[in-house]
Amino acid sequence: MLQSANLETISRILTHPTWDLMVIFFFIAAGFFYGISSGKKKLIAALFSLYVSGLVFANFSYLDFVVKGRPLLEVFLFRSLTFAILIILLTFLFNRVLSRDDSSGTRQWWQVFLLSFLEVGLLMSFIFQLLPAKELFTFSPVVQNIFASNGAFFWWLTLPLVALFFIVRKR
Repeated sequence: MLQSANLETISRILTHPTWDLMVIFFFIAAGFFYGISSGKKKLIAALFSLYVSGLVFANFSYLDFVVKGRPLLEVFLFRSLTFAILIILLTFLFNRVLSRDDSSGTRQWWQVFLLSFLEVGLLMSFIFQLLPAKELFTFSPVVQNIFASNGAFFWWLTLPLVALFFIVRKR
């Protein structure tokens, strides 16, 4: 009887996925494919751009003036697009600065995957913190604790820097 209840629950989750599963699936898939398609320098450039974009975006008060009085979904989409454009522009800039360095570091697969997963986690945490995602979507306590809480945001801000320290340091 207990197994049939578990099978029914699993079947219901697989046939009607919730936003929680979509967030976790996106986190795993994006981290994997982003890590495969990028090199270490591109990952480091993207990490720098995430930090700078988050700081600039959080303190860009003129954006609130533009979206004042708009429906919440429009605010979310406009802020998301603005944040994405800022990340892309700064990634391009940091990538050009880092590509000037001619030293070719070793490309170890675990470093690339660690950085890519931490960057995707940081990006998702930024989305929960800086955009009105919490007001638009309902997520389970698991996703709330992993990505959306203030404590989780602190750890997503800190862990990529710690990983970067150990990856980039001279041996």
